[in-house]
Amino acid sequence: MSTVERVRVRMYQVGFGDCFLLSLEYDEPLQDGRAERHVLIDYGSTRSARKDRAKGRMKDVAPLIREHTHGQLDVVVLTHRHKDHLFGFADDAGAATLRILEPKLVLRPWTEDPSLPARADGPASGAGAMVAGPDGIGAASARFARNLSDAQEAAGQLAARPGLHAGLKAAADEQLKNADAIALLDELATQQAGAYLFAGCDAGTANLVPGLEVTVLGPATVEQDARVARQTEEHTEYWMAALRASLHEAAGPATTARAGAESTVPVGPGPVRWLIGRLGEHKTHSVARLVRKLDDALNNTSLILLMEVGGLSMLFPGDAQIEDWQHTLDRIAGDAELKKKLTGIDLYKVGHHGSRNATPRSLHALWADRSDTLPPLTALMSTRPDVHGGSEATAVPRATLVTALKQVATLISTDDLDRGQAFVEIVAETTGGPFRLAP
Repeated sequence: MSTVERVRVRMYQVGFGDCFLLSLEYDEPLQDGRAERHVLIDYGSTRSARKDRAKGRMKDVAPLIREHTHGQLDVVVLTHRHKDHLFGFADDAGAATLRILEPKLVLRPWTEDPSLPARADGPASGAGAMVAGPDGIGAASARFARNLSDAQEAAGQLAARPGLHAGLKAAADEQLKNADAIALLDELATQQAGAYLFAGCDAGTANLVPGLEVTVLGPATVEQDARVARQTEEHTEYWMAALRASLHEAAGPATTARAGAESTVPVGPGPVRWLIGRLGEHKTHSVARLVRKLDDALNNTSLILLMEVGGLSMLFPGDAQIEDWQHTLDRIAGDAELKKKLTGIDLYKVGHHGSRNATPRSLHALWADRSDTLPPLTALMSTRPDVHGGSEATAVPRATLVTALKQVATLISTDDLDRGQAFVEIVAETTGGPFRLAP
C-alpha cells in the first residue's frame, strides 16, 4: 500500500490574488502508476505584482502549474467567487491548461450550487425556514444564495455604467460573477465530478488523493449558523435583501449624479455647482459602501479547509472573515480535539491577503500559546501592498497583523519574492513538520 512520504506546497506569484498547489509524494506508485497527487487551490489575481518582481500573469503561471503537476491535476478548489481567486480560469492560457490537466474533482462552496436559486421560494421565516434538507441546505440558505447572486448581477450592471467614478468601478468589477471562469469550472465538473461543500460535509477526496484527510470547517449553511449570512447585528434576510435591492437601485437607469456619474449638463460656478458636486460625492460614497458590503458577503462564502496528511496539517481559509469563522471558533471551546488540531497546524495560508478582518484574534492566540514541543508554524501570504486600503488602518496587508504573524510563525510573502522567483516552494516530510524552503 502506497504511503505519502512528503508534501510540497507552491505559492505562485500572482500579484494581488491567490494560487497554491498542494502536492503529495508517495513511497511507491498508486494504481494508476503515478506516485504523486496534486490539488490546486484558487487561481486568480486582480493586479500584477509590483515592480522588480515576477509579473505573475495568469498566462505565466499556467505553464508552471502544468510542469509541477506533470500534466495531471487531481482536485481543483475554488474557495469563493472573487476575481482574485478565479480569474485564471477565465484566461485563455489558464483555461487551455486546465482542460489539458483534466482535474478529476472540482470543489466549491455551497453558495455556488446553481440549483439553489430555483429552490429559494421556500418560507423566509417560520418553522420550516431553518430546517436543512438531506444535503444540509434549507430554504434560508437557498434564499441567501439567491440574494447574493442577484446582488452580484447588480454589481455587474453598476460596473458597466458609463461615467462611473474610477475607484468605484474597480470595486464593482471585483464583485462580478466572472461567468467565463465559472463556465470552465462547470465544464470540468461535468466531465469529471464536482461538489459544493459546507461545514462538516465529506469533501470526497479520499479515493482521489489517498492519505489526504480534508475537514470542511466552513462556510456553514444558514441553517447551521445564521451568522454566516449576517453583517453586524442586522437580520439575515433584511440586510442581504436590502443590499440586493440597493445595488439594483444604484445600477438602475442612468441619471446624472447617480452612483458617482459625472454630470454632462453644463453648470456655471456657484452654489448649484457646489451642491451638485456634494450630492455626487454622497452618492459615490453610499454606493461604495454597498459594494464593500457585497465584498464582505462574498468573502464569507469562502471554503475553510483543514488538510491533514500523516503528521502534517495545513489550514486554507480563502478570504473567510469573522462571520464565516464564527461557527468554527465557537466549537473550539467544547471540542478539545479540534482545538488541538488548529493549535498544532504546520501551515497557515494567511486569510484575505493579510487583511485585518480575516485572521481571527482567537485563532492567532492559539498559536501564540502553542507548546515549544510543536514544530514551528509556517505562514504563506499571497498579496501585494497598495491595492486596497487608503490608510494604515485599512491597508492590505495590515502592518499590525504582519507583525503579529511574525511573532508566531515564519511568514513568507509573495511580495518578498524577487524578479526571478515566479513561485515559492516549501516541503515537509509527513512524519512531522516544520515546512522548509525547497532547495
